[in-house]
Amino acid sequence: MVEQFVSEPIVPEKGAFSTELMAIGLASLPAAFTWRNRRYVIAESIGHEKKSSPEGGRAGNEVYLRRQEFTVRLDSGEIARLYIERHARRGASRTAAKHRWFMYTITGPDLP
Repeated sequence: MVEQFVSEPIVPEKGAFSTELMAIGLASLPAAFTWRNRRYVIAESIGHEKKSSPEGGRAGNEVYLRRQEFTVRLDSGEIARLYIERHARRGASRTAAKHRWFMYTITGPDLP
């Protein structure tokens, strides 16, 4: 198995989200997404992590959820690490600000 660093945007399928996590203020993992013009279906969620930091990047009383990371098994057998940035990056263009979901890595025998 080969792990490939990607860090590229993915396009989650609309309407394929669970509302349970969204109801408590967390991002919901999409059921499927497109990456490099190929559709992937998430077969299983293996892990979930939250990354937080102080408001404004300095020590203080308020801590904000910045990013959620998911490790998933795809229907094709690969293991992917996906993440969502909770807020657009400062200074991002309108187009870049719309991309919040990313594939961080993918592991599998036959990678695109």
